[in-house]
Amino acid sequence: MQQNAERFLNKLLRGISTDHIETVRDAWRALLSDQEEAVPVIKKKLNSNAWKNNPPGPLPKYFGILLALLSEMDGDAFRQEVMRLGPIKLYPVHRRTLNLLAKRLEDAPSTYLAETVPVFIADDVANSRRVIRNLQRWSKTKGLSLKDVTRIDVIAERPELDYLGRYNLFFSGIVLTQPTIQLKGLISWIETLNNEVTFYHEVGHHVLGHSEGGQVAEQEEEANAYARSMIRVSRPVFFFVVDVFKKPLKLVLKPLFPQSKRNSKRAT
Repeated sequence: MQQNAERFLNKLLRGISTDHIETVRDAWRALLSDQEEAVPVIKKKLNSNAWKNNPPGPLPKYFGILLALLSEMDGDAFRQEVMRLGPIKLYPVHRRTLNLLAKRLEDAPSTYLAETVPVFIADDVANSRRVIRNLQRWSKTKGLSLKDVTRIDVIAERPELDYLGRYNLFFSGIVLTQPTIQLKGLISWIETLNNEVTFYHEVGHHVLGHSEGGQVAEQEEEANAYARSMIRVSRPVFFFVVDVFKKPLKLVLKPLFPQSKRNSKRAT
């Protein structure tokens, strides 16, 4: 019944507004289990004048989550909704969200990792060729497994879109972020290293079977440990140096250390 779908959708949005990941997870799974009833309810929510105005509170997250959920449930309905929303006036934050998720309609990914995992890179990401080279190299690290990853989205670093990375775990996907300008010198090197660690961290959530959107402290520590194990393989000399000079490097290379609370999604 649509009444049940509406109840679970409201529960999902309530969980997002309060940042209660278990509520979001449970409602998400309930909606996915009854897609026939859920799709029209989601489309009804998207057909609102609210998306034209400056969004208060968690409203920017609602728009993105509704679109992401629809894209997983019904590809045709998602395409129709993107086409409908395209010419409509939207507040800039929602417009960026729509443009980002519309990339899912592209037939040709920017590249594939492990021959099966498509990578979609946003147009405003700096130096997409370098992003591709690095992702290809990192994906070949000995012992790394991408078998539980369905897609990777690389988006521009925008704080208002960070939440997409948190919830994409439910879809077995990974969202990484990349600057819109090309960095140089030591800053570029540190950025690339941190992004490599974050790539391993996000893959680790999938390898370890995490299902909480990367917000449970224990799971974060486990994913950090997985990332460190991959860095030890891909950069053995560097990892040795880090181990020797751990304290002075701790503030610069936070993802390498267990106490790190870093949850941002980044890529090369």
